[in-house]
Amino acid sequence: MKKLKVSLIGAGSVSFALGSLQDLVLSERLKNEANLEIALMDISDKNLKMTYQYATEMFETFSNPAKIWMTTVLEEALTDADFVIVAIEVNRYFYWAQDFHIPRRFGSKQIYGENGGPGSMFHTLRNLGPMLHIARTMEKLCPNAWFINYTNPEAKLVEVISKLTSIKVVGLCHGLDMGIDQIADILEVDKNQLGIEAGGLNHFGFFTKIWDKETGKDLYPLFREKEEIANRLAKFDHFALSRTMLRTYGLYPYPGTNHCGEYVSYADDFYAGLSLQFRYDPMREKIEDPNSRIPEFIYCAHAESVDRELFDENVGLDKWIAEQFVFKKENVKKSCEYAIPIIEAIHFDDEIVIHAANMPNNGAIKGLPDDMVVETQAIVNGKGISLVPMTVELPTALIGTIHVQGTIHKLLLEAYSEESKTKLLQAILLDPQAPTYYQACAMVDEMCKVQKDILPHLEWK
Repeated sequence: MKKLKVSLIGAGSVSFALGSLQDLVLSERLKNEANLEIALMDISDKNLKMTYQYATEMFETFSNPAKIWMTTVLEEALTDADFVIVAIEVNRYFYWAQDFHIPRRFGSKQIYGENGGPGSMFHTLRNLGPMLHIARTMEKLCPNAWFINYTNPEAKLVEVISKLTSIKVVGLCHGLDMGIDQIADILEVDKNQLGIEAGGLNHFGFFTKIWDKETGKDLYPLFREKEEIANRLAKFDHFALSRTMLRTYGLYPYPGTNHCGEYVSYADDFYAGLSLQFRYDPMREKIEDPNSRIPEFIYCAHAESVDRELFDENVGLDKWIAEQFVFKKENVKKSCEYAIPIIEAIHFDDEIVIHAANMPNNGAIKGLPDDMVVETQAIVNGKGISLVPMTVELPTALIGTIHVQGTIHKLLLEAYSEESKTKLLQAILLDPQAPTYYQACAMVDEMCKVQKDILPHLEWK
């Protein structure tokens, strides 16, 4: 059997690392037709050991002979790897709370601060150094391997790697599938019945076609009729902005309000959970202080997130994470992520189509630069991964909105390469959620001060 080495970088990640390991153990083809080696790597020895214990117990339970080992040394994990799955963050919610609140403190109207808006720019700059280090180490130790990325901000990071290194890179996200779920809910059909064409920017994509797979019938007219009569308040934080965009631009977006809303200036009208996002009391708590309570992450306002008892037990982040690493066979299931299907298709030279891949455009979406990382469907086979050109053009207003983000991508790369606060300021001022010039300058200085231990060194130039 042909040797196959898969390296998981950021193996202490709860969602993507454990999900990838579950997909690997459940792959009968990899089990029976590949000599599989799995290298687990993380800078956190504690988290790494939890993942290793989980993985070894799971693979033994499923009688899977894959060789599994762990290391905190990146070079050991990457040597002769065929595929490198990356999901890295340091103190994610601690820094995300700062990314959200500090730009708003300085006048930004951003609603999420993860992949778009000023907060996402600091998020990008924090992750750029480690991501480039991984890619450049791959150039030396496994130059033909695929870099499969789950780390956010997805499009920004993948674009920098594609421009500054020779590594083959793809970014993966399940946001488009979340949009399919929403369309199926509105149409009241099984999502597997739906055929789609969609694309744009990661977390800001649009469905250009919706059809019935069995009959080929165009379902967009029925979808618009159903949306028109649907309850306006139903699943408000997920659907409200998306439904407004449908009426504004003629196409339904994905994945939902708190993600799509990062790229427009008017999203806060449609995000009821905005005031819950990393809620804290500044009179008693300081988001800049690592010893203070990290505000709870609320994805959106819905019954489970807001309907709390007065004295609910607070599990705490550390305890919750530890619980996720307790292996239970009945909890093992396929993740619906794309990394392992991609690995299978390339390794065995099968051909599959995946709903969403983030790669340089190269003409797949008309009106956008070829070197900008976009998201749309892709074909995967033994030759690699290639985007499928969209047959329907996105409206001018959407192309313009996405084009602005492409310019921001370039400015962030320049800010990082030139160690320039000025280039970062230019990116912030270009964003739809920018504050005033004076507020933006103060924001840059404040964030560089608060996150000085993890941001790259930047100066006014």
